[in-house]
Amino acid sequence: MPDLLKVAANSLQSWQQALNTTGHNIANANTEGYSRQSVQFETADPRVFGFGFIGQGSTVSSIERAHNEFLTSQVQEFTSSNARYQVFTEFSSRVDGVLAGSENNLNTSIQKFFNAVAEVAASPGSLPERQVLLGEASNLVDRQQSYSRLLQDLNGEVNARIRSAVNEVNSLSDSIGAINKQITRAIASSNGATPNDLLDQRDRLIEKLSQKVAITTVDQSDGSLNVLVGKGQPLVIGTQITHLGTRFSAIDSTRVEVSVLGQVASSDSSQLINGGELQGMIDFRSRILNPALDKLGLIALGISETVNTQHLKGIDLNGAMGGNFFNSTAVPIAGDTRNIGTSAPSVVITDVTQIRASDYALAYDGAQWQLTRLTDNTSVTGAGPLVLDGLRVDVSSGAPVAGDKFVLNPSRTAATTFSLAISDARKIAAANPLLINSVLSNAGSAELQNLTVAPVNTLPLAGPITLSYNPNALGAGIPGYDVTGGPGGVIAYDPATESSGKVFSFAGIGIDFEVSGVPENGDRFLIGNNSSAVGDNRNMQSIVELQFQSKLDGGNSSFQDFYSSLVAQVGVISNQANANLEIETSLLQQATSYRDNVIGVNLDEEAADLLRFQQAYQASAQLVKVADEMFQILINSIG
Repeated sequence: MPDLLKVAANSLQSWQQALNTTGHNIANANTEGYSRQSVQFETADPRVFGFGFIGQGSTVSSIERAHNEFLTSQVQEFTSSNARYQVFTEFSSRVDGVLAGSENNLNTSIQKFFNAVAEVAASPGSLPERQVLLGEASNLVDRQQSYSRLLQDLNGEVNARIRSAVNEVNSLSDSIGAINKQITRAIASSNGATPNDLLDQRDRLIEKLSQKVAITTVDQSDGSLNVLVGKGQPLVIGTQITHLGTRFSAIDSTRVEVSVLGQVASSDSSQLINGGELQGMIDFRSRILNPALDKLGLIALGISETVNTQHLKGIDLNGAMGGNFFNSTAVPIAGDTRNIGTSAPSVVITDVTQIRASDYALAYDGAQWQLTRLTDNTSVTGAGPLVLDGLRVDVSSGAPVAGDKFVLNPSRTAATTFSLAISDARKIAAANPLLINSVLSNAGSAELQNLTVAPVNTLPLAGPITLSYNPNALGAGIPGYDVTGGPGGVIAYDPATESSGKVFSFAGIGIDFEVSGVPENGDRFLIGNNSSAVGDNRNMQSIVELQFQSKLDGGNSSFQDFYSSLVAQVGVISNQANANLEIETSLLQQATSYRDNVIGVNLDEEAADLLRFQQAYQASAQLVKVADEMFQILINSIG
């Protein structure tokens, strides 16, 4: 009975393995990432006799795990995109809350500041109103600096999260490489049999890695798995691991970037990162954080520059010309750490209304310089100085080398350095430093008006300036005004053609004015110092009007409109990110459900298999018993 016993023994072993595998499935029903395993049977090699082939039962050919490459790949892809939007939404909602969530937001502070300016304009000689103005100006400074600090703290948090995520990527890569080694050894030592539990462990690691960064996987013939990130940068090639690293940007010491550890040249994060938590943090920084910092800074810069420009045109209660109301902000320019030359460019703001909330790149190609606004690549080139968007960049200092690069951002740190320059209420320059007097005996209808003072001037006047109309001022029949005092000389004015108004400038003094109407011979105007500025509010009224003028973004927005557009922009992007997160979460749940339906353990099915395999095992045991009884009968008959 050897053949029958062999068949029975093979059957017992096969069904025992089926029972073991079913028990393994039941034990791991709740194990994360476990793939259901199943025993595959095949017919044992038959024995050949002269009359034909006699079967020898069955054997176990393999133990396979339930696995679908397409569904697994989908889960990895949706895990990356879901993690990306989850991180982006987390951070962007915090910025949205900072900018729009408080009742006392920046717009409110701006409004209170200009309300206080209007109160001083209404009572220019009153000290209490001036003290209130200084208080509201200080509140505005505090609000700007508070917002800036909060955003800078977020930037620090993003840097820390990027470092942490990169460390996790490296740790997971090490683990995947180690499991690759175990898998290849197991396959080589088992004649090609797959170590299913190790494959499940590797899949779980791959899924965790895809949460940090989008990856591409490539199966190898030896059972190992290669892992690539970005545009083909290898992380895991068999058992060879390439670690990612972090470093501060070569042109921005506040920004951490992802690089390849050990590479001398700085890597562009966009070449390495295109999904996962890392992409979410990089997106947040480029789409929300930096634009918010730039725009908040531009508001501070715009208020500071425009208020200072007008304040310098007035006189205070002490009769002195006004100084800066806010402290001036220098424009920082950062050189690339890889620059070779000694060039040291400098930047001056010539027109704050034209500045954009953007980084500006300055590069030297060996022959000329190029200044580029990076938001839309608008640029100017030349030997210098370069002028773009109200910025004048002087490149005359030092010796540049081809390839040298610099980045400047006039507004990025402006909110942080925004501060009040005066503390004495008497030094608020509410008055215009000059007065216009029309001689009472004037017989004509001419008027001198719109007297304005330039920020750079030589006031106060050494003495009054008198303009006397003379029909022959520039020769017979050529009318104009004789000027006594100030610049002296003659200015041309023809009432026949210019009575609607003509603007004159005394550039050497720093004043402009307009003459209109028809004068009579000898009519005079006097421009003199404002010796009693207590009740004069003309300069303060001009500062009030700044609130309603388009002084930002190329002359397209007021201060408050610009802030409102920032809040709206952050809100729109945050809402879009929330919508994308909902979609990606739904897709991930759906893909995970499909995959789990394929690979997951169904306890009802396993219970049914357990009964079926148990019955088969019992039948095989009965076959052993029958074979034994037949053999005993045969032995006994011989005896």
